[in-house]
Amino acid sequence: MKRTVRIFSSIALLTIAVCFWSACSIADDGGTEDTGKPEPKPDAISRLDQAEQTGVIKTTGSSPPASQPAKLTKGGVVLTFDDRNFDDWVNTLSLFDEFNVKATFFIHGKIDGPARMAIAQLKLHGHAIGSHSVSHLKAVEYFEANSAEKFLQTEIDPQMREFESAGVDVVSFAYPMSRNNTTTDKTLLKVFRHLRTGRNITEGKRFRDDDAFFVKATEVSEHGCLYAKGIDHAPWRPDRTYAQIDGALERAAANDEIIVLYAHRISETGTRNYLTPEALMRVISKAKSIGLQFYTFDQLP
Repeated sequence: MKRTVRIFSSIALLTIAVCFWSACSIADDGGTEDTGKPEPKPDAISRLDQAEQTGVIKTTGSSPPASQPAKLTKGGVVLTFDDRNFDDWVNTLSLFDEFNVKATFFIHGKIDGPARMAIAQLKLHGHAIGSHSVSHLKAVEYFEANSAEKFLQTEIDPQMREFESAGVDVVSFAYPMSRNNTTTDKTLLKVFRHLRTGRNITEGKRFRDDDAFFVKATEVSEHGCLYAKGIDHAPWRPDRTYAQIDGALERAAANDEIIVLYAHRISETGTRNYLTPEALMRVISKAKSIGLQFYTFDQLP
C-alpha cells in the first residue's frame, strides 16, 4: 500500500512539474525588440544561440557537404589565412560579406575556448576551417628526427579530435612554414583530402609565368597538395605587387585555373606577417572584376 502511494505521489509531482514548465515556456514567448534588421529564420536563431553559448556549430545549407564537393569547372581563387589571428579574422567578416567571399582559415594549437568562438563566427559566415598542426613544427624535419606515426600522434590526431568535439569537419591541412616533401604528403593525404604548401616564385619568372601555382579547375582532384603564394605585405614586396598579383589572377581567369593565396593577420599595421584590409579588398575586387570564383578548401574535390 505504501509503495502504491509513493508511485501516485511521484506521478502527481511529475504532472505538476510538466504543467509549470509549459506555463513558463508560454510566458517567455514574448516579442523581440525591433532592431531594424530582418528577423533571422528559426534555424539561424538556433545556430546563433548555439555558437554564442558553446562555441560549437554544425552548419547546414544547400551547398555540398565537405565529403562530397561538387566538381569545379570555372577558374577561381582559394584565399587562405594561417595561425590564430582570431580578432583580425572576425573583425574582417563584414568585408568578406560585402564581397560575398568565403575563405579558409588554418588554425594551429589547441581548439580551446577562443578558437571555438572564432570558429563558430567564421562558420556562420560560410568560411572553412583547416588544420595547421598542434605545435606549428616543420613536418619534414620532424619526420626525419622521429617518424610519420609520431607526427600524426602528436601534431594531427589531438587537434582533429578537438575539431570533432567542436563540431567542425576538417578536410585540409596547411604545412607550417611550407615544409613538405613526398613522404609527408603521402602520410597526410591519408588524413586530409588536400594539403597546402608554399614556395617562392622561380627566379627570373613572373608570378603569372610560374606554372607551379596554377591548376586547371577540372583537375584539382588530381592534386592532393597545392602550392600557394604568400601575399602578406602586398603590394610592397617585389614578388607581390599589384601588377604581379593582377597578372596571376588574369591568367587564372583566362585558363579556368585555380590559384591559392595565403596570408596571416589582417591589419592596418603589424610587426610580422600581415595583409592590410585595403590590399585584401584590392585583390578581391580585381578577382571579382574578371569573373573569378572564390572557393574554400572544403569545396575542392
